[in-house]
Amino acid sequence: MPSLHTSRCRLHRLVAAITAVALVAVPPMAIPQTDNLPRLGEAGAEDLSPVAERRLGEAIMREVRRDSAVADDVEIVDYLNRLASQLTNAPAAAGYSFELFLVNDPSLNAFALPGGYIGVHSGLIVAAQSESELASVLAHEIGHVTQRHIARMLSQQRQTSMVMLAALVLGALAARSNPAAASGIATMAAGAQQQSMLSFSRDAEREADRVGIDTLRQSGFDPNGMVAFFGRLQQASRIYETAAPVYMQSHPLTAERMADMQGRVQDGRFRHVG
Repeated sequence: MPSLHTSRCRLHRLVAAITAVALVAVPPMAIPQTDNLPRLGEAGAEDLSPVAERRLGEAIMREVRRDSAVADDVEIVDYLNRLASQLTNAPAAAGYSFELFLVNDPSLNAFALPGGYIGVHSGLIVAAQSESELASVLAHEIGHVTQRHIARMLSQQRQTSMVMLAALVLGALAARSNPAAASGIATMAAGAQQQSMLSFSRDAEREADRVGIDTLRQSGFDPNGMVAFFGRLQQASRIYETAAPVYMQSHPLTAERMADMQGRVQDGRFRHVG
């Protein structure tokens, strides 16, 4: 079980790696864009190029892989990446590279990191009642990546965001095995920034929903899986307000967002997969 001192050292090491990568000037690349979904924010948010963002993700993943909570179950990891491959063949996700990894944790959670790395908790896989439901969560996280939500926040907030991002990545993994260490990490980061870097704005969440629904439909999955799964999470949050699913805490689901999601699903057809 990692000590608070060990967690502090890991945080400092990860912040240094993130800062070194993010400060490297990399020429911008052309970014694919989903039709009718303009990017949030202004052009200045593109300061962090896709190449730099990928390097940033690689630096984070080198530290994340040290954590015992990151599972090495080859079959499940291969399955997640095959499922993601089906989704990323869709036009909505064209031009991006993704790598999914498994976190051995019973809580319902998934999260996107810079550069197309997506973590999926084992509890989320168990809770999904169909492959389309699991695919819907992955499609939503893919939407955050393709719309470059993380890059925009990092570009806007600069170094403060990098410290908070590093702290939250390590804290999310430490919470399962050592709540004290996770609390210490959060305390170190609190002075830097109060807003969670793994939580996106309401506009970003709706944008990821829209891209996710398009991705599901284009890949042949039932987009109703997103409505069904997120609806159950919403209901769980209402019943257990003090113990809402982790995914709901980092991805707040409003009635407006659910209505928008349902309306978009009803507007299209799908070829059923699972």
